[in-house]
Amino acid sequence: MFFAKILLLCTVCALASATPQGFGVLGGPKQLEGQELVESQKTLQASLDKLAAGEGPYYRISRILSASTQVVAGTNDSYSVELIDRTGATKVCDVDIWSRGWLPNGIRVTFRCPNEPELIKKHNA
Repeated sequence: MFFAKILLLCTVCALASATPQGFGVLGGPKQLEGQELVESQKTLQASLDKLAAGEGPYYRISRILSASTQVVAGTNDSYSVELIDRTGATKVCDVDIWSRGWLPNGIRVTFRCPNEPELIKKHNA
């Protein structure tokens, strides 16, 4: 009986600590690759387009260096990306997009670029 309890306990611990292939840590950020990265780039470009149509900032994507997504109260997409500004200058920035589409102005975009103050903008989904 003791052996059966130990075996059951070990099985439960193994199942609780295992994560499905490709999902990373449950609730943690997941690095994006392949088609997921392509879709994520569309999300970033859509936010940049919405912001540029309003008060700005005005950026285009040069290339995405890395991207991850995390399910929170909504979705938080994080990018390390080369952005091109209006003057054609390229800079590497960290951009976070926190999407809570059910809220008015529920998309919050945060830009962290070198030698510039952090910039937070919001827009509708």
